[in-house]
Amino acid sequence: MTDPARIQRDMKGTASYLGQVRRQGALRVQAATPALLKRAIAGLGRAALTRRPALGKWSLQEIVCHLADVEVVTGWRYRMILAQSGSPLTAFDQDRWASETNYRRQDPKVALETFAALRRRHLALIRQTPRTAWSRFGIHQERGRVTFRDLVEWEAAHDLNHLAQVTRLRRLLASSRRTRKR
Repeated sequence: MTDPARIQRDMKGTASYLGQVRRQGALRVQAATPALLKRAIAGLGRAALTRRPALGKWSLQEIVCHLADVEVVTGWRYRMILAQSGSPLTAFDQDRWASETNYRRQDPKVALETFAALRRRHLALIRQTPRTAWSRFGIHQERGRVTFRDLVEWEAAHDLNHLAQVTRLRRLLASSRRTRKR
């Protein structure tokens, strides 16, 4: 199982973006993320995509695969909340998913296409959901009561958290290329 301290750090990291999400709009953030992610990895070779910045940290490829998997999980959670309000929402061990499904060997382009297609579908679902249904909720295994609105905002904050991570990784890659050229 994932280290409880890491779960807390990850949740805190994502939570730190909630204010920005509320200013920008959760749907705007979610709609923009696939294109921003595509642009961030465009033109990168396998070595750059799979380079980890440090032990225990994910590469760009692993981040893209993670976002695709999270979109699958989130879609299920949206539907459980809307169709069966009050249902339990199971947590998942993101590190175990990454290792057991071998993110390092997956095709990042396929993962990105999957993420983008699912995101379009979920945005359509969100937009057609009446505002009166946004207070429906599920009981998350780690976070407790989560409304549909909470989940929509949380996913946008999760996007911003990982986009910031991708930006840092791109800078690191650019910096290491400059260093090697000297």
